[in-house]
Amino acid sequence: MFIKSAAKVILVTAALTGSSIANAISFNFEAIADNEPGGNTYGVATGEYGSPSMTFSQGGINVTATGYNTNTPSTEYNAYLDSGDAGLGVCKTLTRDSQCNPGSDDNVTFGESLKLVFDQKVEITTTTFVNGSHGTSFNGLFDLSIDGTSTTETLVHSFAGPLIGTTFIFSNINTASKLISNDLREFYINTLDVKLASAPSSVPIPAAAWLFGTGFMGLLSMAKRRKVENQVAT
Repeated sequence: MFIKSAAKVILVTAALTGSSIANAISFNFEAIADNEPGGNTYGVATGEYGSPSMTFSQGGINVTATGYNTNTPSTEYNAYLDSGDAGLGVCKTLTRDSQCNPGSDDNVTFGESLKLVFDQKVEITTTTFVNGSHGTSFNGLFDLSIDGTSTTETLVHSFAGPLIGTTFIFSNINTASKLISNDLREFYINTLDVKLASAPSSVPIPAAAWLFGTGFMGLLSMAKRRKVENQVAT
C-alpha cells in the first residue's frame, strides 16, 4: 500500500511539473491599450501611447518591443499601443504626450518593422493580427525574422506557430496600392500566446522526479526482498 501511494505521489508530481512547463501565457496588447481588465498586469502603463522601448512581463517571461525602418535599421522608431481593439504597432513620430503623429502611422505600416526580444528562448504558439482599420481581413504579406532567419508569410488574423527563438521581427514589406485597401496591408499584433521553448534546461525537473521515483522504488523493493530472506532464514 505504501509503495502504491509513493508511486502515485511521484506520478502526480511529474505530471504537474510537466504541465507547468507546457502551459502557454498570453500577451494581450489590445487589453493593455484599451485598459481592459487584466491589462494592467504586464508591467507597463495602460492606455494608448508610444515609447522608443516597451518591456512587457507576464508569467516569468519578459519581452521588449521596439520599432525601426525596415530598409535602414539604424533609423529607430517607437513601439506603439493603439486602443480601439487594435494592439501593438509602430509609430515614427510621437507628440509631447506620447501620441502618434499622424495617427494613421500607429500600426506596422509600409517600411516599418516591429522587433520583439524575449529574455529567454520561447515558443510562440499563436499570433493574432488585426489590420489598419482594426478588422480581421488582410490582403498582403509580411517578413518574419526569427534569430536572423527570415521568411515571407501571408497576413492572416490568426497565425499559427510554432515559432521558436528569442528575437522576432515582423516587417511590413507591402507597398501602397490603388487597387487594394491599404488598411488590409497594414497590421497590429493583437495578442501573442507564448510558452517556454523545450530545452535541456527545462527538462530536469520532471526527469528528476522520474529518477527519484525509480531509485525510491528500487530501495523499497530491496528492503522487501531482505525482509522475505530474513523470514525464510528464521
